Amino acid sequence: MMIRYSVFLILTISFLTASFFTDGVKAQQISIEAESGGLWYSRNDVRIPNDGGTKFDMITLIGNDIEPYIRLRLNVTLGRRHTIRALYAPIRSSNRGFLPEDVIFENSLYETGTAIEGTYQFNTYRLTYRYTFYNRNNWVLGAGAAALLRDAKVQLVQNDIREENTDLGFVPLLHVYAERRIYSDLSAIFDVETLASVQGRATDASLLLNYRINNNLNFLVGYRLLEGGADVDEVYNFSWINFAFAALRLTL
Repeated sequence: MMIRYSVFLILTISFLTASFFTDGVKAQQISIEAESGGLWYSRNDVRIPNDGGTKFDMITLIGNDIEPYIRLRLNVTLGRRHTIRALYAPIRSSNRGFLPEDVIFENSLYETGTAIEGTYQFNTYRLTYRYTFYNRNNWVLGAGAAALLRDAKVQLVQNDIREENTDLGFVPLLHVYAERRIYSDLSAIFDVETLASVQGRATDASLLLNYRINNNLNFLVGYRLLEGGADVDEVYNFSWINFAFAALRLTL
């Protein structure tokens, strides 16, 4: 699997290099984007190990209150058609709760009736390339690919029992972008990165409004969903996370 990811990254980098040399473009615009708001869970099902573990709802432990979060993004526009962006998106939720039944997690028994501290972490680092193939009549349309590095962890602590499952790996994603200008300084944007396979799926999709305050500053507001998971021998985990956010984009 790692070989396939490596081939994917090599092909992507090769395509970028060929495109840049062909068009003879150089960096024309750099922007920094800071996003924040509240996140909440609609689903977070866990069974570890997948064969022999007990399926349980992680939301029972970490809760479903709205939590603050932050995302940071660097955008680089090359010429009129090429965009590269780097994203840092950490998520970490931790709380104490009670499970409705005994649970086997990482081959340890967690008993009902005694409080359990649960921690769910899903930090992602992402590099995305987009090619803009249409830019006229108030529409901007683009497509590309992304390489996602996930740093995930599920941890349960009950008295002196402490078990955790960590996962560090690459995931390739497809990227689609559509922007519709509503007024001269206001536009609506649909932005999605997604991919599915028999082992699992991943989707990061947002619908937002982008208001240009001036030539160097934009204000964005919208809704995002992060959905997906894995169903493999070691892990079963599927989650749906909602985000209501606002962001500022500073063009340098």
